[in-house]
Amino acid sequence: MLTFRPMKPRLSVAIITLNEETNLPRCLDSVTFADEVVVVDAGSTDRTCELAASRGASVVQRPMAGFAEQKQFAVDQTDGDWILSLDADEWVSDELRESILGLLDSDAEGPYRGYRIFRRNIFLGRAIRHCNWYVPILRLFRRRHGRYNGKAVHESIVLDSPPGLLFGDLMHVPYRGPSHHLAKMAQYSSLDAGELAQRGRGMSGLALPANLMGRPIWKFVQKYFIQQGFREGVQGLILATMAAIGVFVLHAELWWNQQPPAA
Repeated sequence: MLTFRPMKPRLSVAIITLNEETNLPRCLDSVTFADEVVVVDAGSTDRTCELAASRGASVVQRPMAGFAEQKQFAVDQTDGDWILSLDADEWVSDELRESILGLLDSDAEGPYRGYRIFRRNIFLGRAIRHCNWYVPILRLFRRRHGRYNGKAVHESIVLDSPPGLLFGDLMHVPYRGPSHHLAKMAQYSSLDAGELAQRGRGMSGLALPANLMGRPIWKFVQKYFIQQGFREGVQGLILATMAAIGVFVLHAELWWNQQPPAA
């Protein structure tokens, strides 16, 4: 008698890139167990595409159209049963790899259609566990049950049912150093300011000093004291200060956007 054995579900990895030749090899080397890797590149001028192709990834060129839209486009280019969405500066730890493989081996339309994964951010050489920097994020989901929201920045996956939690960390080095951190804040500030403007945040009257001074001070207090950044040594102090600077720059950008054009 023949015994029917369901086919093991396929895993696809979706990554978006722009000049990521430094980070991408580590990311790709950590997902060699996947059935498919798709890299959607926004016009890199370095060796990003060459390195991706040399490691067996499918490379698709597409101009950047907002983070959520670009990541959803990358997901749409895959054909796996499960999708793992990664940034180029992230990589899968050994423990997480084993958890994903175990899930695929035992998959039988289980109770969860997506899984959150703890992301371990490494900041200036230190793995940060405080400052609200070690939290689970939804990155692994079953096809057709999750989609990226429409946010221009700080995008996330929306799942049609409550997610589970996988063991193992997704590793992440968000900044190469303080100057790179500042450059990224400048990049995101205009996008964040646009979202705040759509929500109606004003920058006149009493709102001006409250937003330009009060919010940055509160952000530092929140990160350094309430979220216990002081436990992270010098890195925690720098992280909390950078967070406050980011809030200040964001609201300075928002104020500037609300000024009438020069005559």
